[in-house]
Amino acid sequence: MTVQCPNCSTKYRFDDSRLKEDQKVRCTRCKHVFTLSFLNDEDQAYQQPPDPGDSLRESADTAPEKPSRDDMHVEITPEEKTGKAGRPRLKKIGAVLALFLIVAASLYVALPKIAQHVYIPFVSSERDAEEVPRKEVFTEEDVRDISLENVRQYFVNNEETGQLFVVEGRAVNEFDSPRARIKLRAALYDNQEQVVQEKEFLAGNAASLFQLQVSSRDELESTLTSQLGILTNNKHIEPGESTPFMTVFFNPPEEVQEFGLEVIEAHIPE
Repeated sequence: MTVQCPNCSTKYRFDDSRLKEDQKVRCTRCKHVFTLSFLNDEDQAYQQPPDPGDSLRESADTAPEKPSRDDMHVEITPEEKTGKAGRPRLKKIGAVLALFLIVAASLYVALPKIAQHVYIPFVSSERDAEEVPRKEVFTEEDVRDISLENVRQYFVNNEETGQLFVVEGRAVNEFDSPRARIKLRAALYDNQEQVVQEKEFLAGNAASLFQLQVSSRDELESTLTSQLGILTNNKHIEPGESTPFMTVFFNPPEEVQEFGLEVIEAHIPE
């Protein structure tokens, strides 16, 4: 005979000869006590839950002996055997994973093409800066409408490297069309107007005063030549817009008397 717990629906198989109608048994899974009631169907015997008060009022002396494991054993339900109850969840997880893979594949294909025209931080690589077609020779006509504003020079004492001579400002595009990769040359002159030191650098980066005071030489050079700053601030400058610039001379010679600054390149964005 098969009996089902009315509380948790766990099924048990009993030996008919060892049971009698109205005998109380305890479910080994949920510990619910219920009374057997024989129905016409010999394969199923279901019991309505007893009054909760009955279990509380029943004393240990009057309660029937708890069936042993020999008297009953759990018959695993079809759902537990086949795992049908878990299949809908597995199907949902599979559908989500499939959708994720489709989106990831689409982005993998599309992002490199988008990045060719639009700078996306951490997607565009530093190599993109080198892929922009550039003129090899620039004339005065090519750079005449790039003006330099808010230019200033000053000395900073750096804890790591000593004295720095800093030149900074903004390069403004006064052409009637966009410009990109504006490049400048800064030079230090002695009292004979001879060049003592000079540097060529791309606009787009600047360091804070704190960085100028505490950063090492390698750290400062990395900050001022960062491709991220160049791609963000110096890749597509609309008419009337500007980009920052800064260059640093480390421990300049004492004979320096003045400095010069000029624009040497201004590309047309592709």
